[in-house]
Amino acid sequence: MGIGVFVIAFVALFFLYARQSSEQEELESSLAGTQTQLARLISGRQSLETQLSQQQSKLGETQALLTSALASFPELEASIEYNEVLTELAEDYELEVVSMAADAPREKEVEDITFLVIYFEVQVEGELSSILNMVNAIATDERFASATVETVDIKIPEPVLVMMTLGQEREKSSGTIKLVGYSYGGE
Repeated sequence: MGIGVFVIAFVALFFLYARQSSEQEELESSLAGTQTQLARLISGRQSLETQLSQQQSKLGETQALLTSALASFPELEASIEYNEVLTELAEDYELEVVSMAADAPREKEVEDITFLVIYFEVQVEGELSSILNMVNAIATDERFASATVETVDIKIPEPVLVMMTLGQEREKSSGTIKLVGYSYGGE
């Protein structure tokens, strides 16, 4: 009977060992898979941290550019000086200012940025070349960097010979220039 108990104990221990060996192989396989996944996650985290750093750097650069761009727009008080500059340009080109008007400033949103916008209209009379030179000066003058010419309406009188034969006095050319001034007052 001693041998029987020994055989039963040996068989029981053998099954326990076989089962434990099988579970150990499953655990080792699971551990290897987990370690591989952990290595991928660590690598992915490092990649994401690098991307985050790059994006934060780009955001800082973009914010600096935005601040710089917004600083180039004059405050509202500077925009009001457009009337003086337009009058000065008309005088420089020997044009007569017939009328000048400006609307009240109003807000306009451009790409999620709110600007104060002022619409100006100046009507001048004189030589056609002078009117064209004034329009060019407005388009290229640094003082109008934050303004755009919306429209220019030029009226040219009838040819001189036709007017002389009719006994009429020669008319001057006239031009109406409409421009929009943008101003940014900050947040």
